[in-house]
Amino acid sequence: MAGEGAGRHETGFSLVELMVGMVLGLMLIAGAVSIYLATKRSYVEVEQVAALTENARFAEQIMGDSLRQAGFLGEVTANKVEVDPDLTAAALVGDCATPAEAGAYNLSRLGYAATVANDGTALGCIDDGVAGTDVLVIKRVLPRPFSAGPRVRDPNDPPGGAIDTPGSLEDGRTYVMTNNVTGLLFDGASPPTITVGGEVPGGTAWEYQYEVFYVRRVNADPDIPTMLSRRVLSYNPSTSAMEFTTEDLAEGVEDLQLLFGYDSTGNGEVDTYKDQAAIVGNWPSVESVEAFMLVRSAVKDVQYTDVKTYQLGGALPVGPKNDNYRRLLSHTSVSLRNLKLMIRGDA
Repeated sequence: MAGEGAGRHETGFSLVELMVGMVLGLMLIAGAVSIYLATKRSYVEVEQVAALTENARFAEQIMGDSLRQAGFLGEVTANKVEVDPDLTAAALVGDCATPAEAGAYNLSRLGYAATVANDGTALGCIDDGVAGTDVLVIKRVLPRPFSAGPRVRDPNDPPGGAIDTPGSLEDGRTYVMTNNVTGLLFDGASPPTITVGGEVPGGTAWEYQYEVFYVRRVNADPDIPTMLSRRVLSYNPSTSAMEFTTEDLAEGVEDLQLLFGYDSTGNGEVDTYKDQAAIVGNWPSVESVEAFMLVRSAVKDVQYTDVKTYQLGGALPVGPKNDNYRRLLSHTSVSLRNLKLMIRGDA
């Protein structure tokens, strides 16, 4: 029995085999880590690009929708709409009325543009803008008419007597009452008469909309992204009056530059584009707008360096930034249909 035990040998890994196994294991772990890091990097890149695209598209859409309706004042063109003296007599705190034609109740110009000064100010109403970016003013009415409903069941309230569909006009809100001949910009507390022989016979009311788009600096910290914002003349139910409010629309927009297209030959077609500083004297002929926006990601990617140069319209090239933020250059062109109709109709 003792002889049998003496013939047994203990088996296991030699040092060489152990080292080879460890090396192979490390190689597998390194490969798994490499795949994980590459997947994570790809995910971060896709996520940031998707966020940039979404912000740019939203900014384009909301500004483009307002531009397409610029100058829409109901059934008549702006030169046929008068402004109620009582409305202009009331001071609007925060009105962007520097110069006067940019002001909320000045219908001599239905669109306007300016550039933010080095101290962040523009139009007398903006003090938190990004220096060198453009500001866009749009005046229009909302495409929801208020009319006198056919209340034939009440002989004391014949059709056309008062606005009641889809609701009555509210005190403090600003409206434009129009028919196919004339119009009036007024406060809902004092609507014009719309009966036969009245101020605006058979008139339809439209709620007035005044918007100022600009790039707003939220914080002095450069890591906090700037915003595409707008100042809006809106109704405050608590005070029953129109006031200016600031709305943040799209995060990460850090530059906005505009080009305005107009007809310089009189043939009805846009043939010249200029920026807001050079368009002076040609505002009545503007028929289209090209908007360029530079959108930045909200967070850094330490493995990415922005070495690109961006051309925003006629402005000087921007970049390279040489930082760790991704950027997307957005461009949209909008035809100003209502202003074009005024020009071609010699309104």
